[in-house]
Amino acid sequence: MARSITERGGCLMTFELGLEQKIFTSLLEKHLDAINQGDPLQKARQKAWSQFLERGLPTKQSEAYRYIKLRHLFSQNYEFPKEESITKDQIASLVYPECQHSFLVFINGQFCSEFSETKNLPSQVIISTLQEANQTFGTFFNNYWSKSLKEENDSFALINSALHHQGAFIYIPPKTIVETPIQILHLVQAQGQLLMLMPRINVCVGAQAEVKFVSSIHQKSMNGYFINQVTDFLVEDQAYVHYTQILNEEHVQAWHFEAVRAHLKKQSTFKTVCITEGGMTVRNDYHISLSGENAEVLLNGISMLEDKREVHTHIFIDHQAPNCRSYQLFKAVLNDFSRSSFEGKIMVRQKAQKTEAFQLNNNLLLSDHAHADSKPNLEIFADDVKASHGATVGQLDAEQLFYMKTRGFPEMAAKNLLIYGFAEQVIEMIPINSIKEAISQRAHRYLTKG
Repeated sequence: MARSITERGGCLMTFELGLEQKIFTSLLEKHLDAINQGDPLQKARQKAWSQFLERGLPTKQSEAYRYIKLRHLFSQNYEFPKEESITKDQIASLVYPECQHSFLVFINGQFCSEFSETKNLPSQVIISTLQEANQTFGTFFNNYWSKSLKEENDSFALINSALHHQGAFIYIPPKTIVETPIQILHLVQAQGQLLMLMPRINVCVGAQAEVKFVSSIHQKSMNGYFINQVTDFLVEDQAYVHYTQILNEEHVQAWHFEAVRAHLKKQSTFKTVCITEGGMTVRNDYHISLSGENAEVLLNGISMLEDKREVHTHIFIDHQAPNCRSYQLFKAVLNDFSRSSFEGKIMVRQKAQKTEAFQLNNNLLLSDHAHADSKPNLEIFADDVKASHGATVGQLDAEQLFYMKTRGFPEMAAKNLLIYGFAEQVIEMIPINSIKEAISQRAHRYLTKG
């Protein structure tokens, strides 16, 4: 092991690094030094960087990353993006019908307000860069950011806090009902280079407000890339948020980490649905805190994997207040040499009496070479709790398949129908019809691609 000593902001940080980790950290530090010293978020960036140095990069011994091929990630020679030529016509074709004139555009990880359209949103909704939000909302923004940093324990989320270039801030004022879903459109354009991208979105939803978001990725890249994304939600009393993640167009060599953070206050609701076909490695890391009584969170996902694609899901639900509810349902269909892992932990604090918490992970293996790991976990300190967790790993039901074949279904059509039946429960949770229809069609022809 090599020893690295880094001094930044008056703090001397000493930590042990392997060779690949040392090179990767040097690459990150080079990017941090290139950020404009006059950036309004400079102080927050330095704090995040210091926390990252104290924690260091994860290793294979890190519980949350034990299924991730970190050495491969750290050995890549990533570059940071330069300006790419994009036209509004290119963007228009990627906007969902339900999100017309209600979308935010990120190009190579950077929020681009000039390509975004918001005229279908209520006039009181505020969308700005994080730098502008820091100046406009002052104390509130800084307190919120400081609290988020204090609670953050994931190295890659801290890296994003330090290195994101131009993130987006979304404020939904109290009692605002946003009828049109807001699409967050991520475009990746690269000609030959391996890009490292750091998109960041901070969302504050006021009391009794309602909003739906859908995040989608579209890439035109000859090579892979590394997206290290943070999407952070503050959900005030009685507010409702639905967040849909569509990760179906990742490059086969793509790494995509997304840290989803949500802080729920009294009687608020936060729902997610994640649809992914994987990449070199797709990792979703959810950290949800329920700090107000009667808050509710529902996390759902379906992965449909082929070839050597991978998806890894890591979840921490923190029940801090009484009478709160959390539900998790994650499913994976795995073919060829694909891999998935699910690691979910539900923490029920002593004050969180009358908690309801349920967690389920189902995996359908279509190949002898596919592999699924599952580790659901409960840690309960309250005595009046309803909680359960479970995991299944299995294959297509031979009796069901035989029955369908005797009723005239060709074998491939029968298998596809059974696969759709397995995935349907999650697909039906997608609140946007055009997306739901496209994903349903994909599931129906999973093995045929016809």
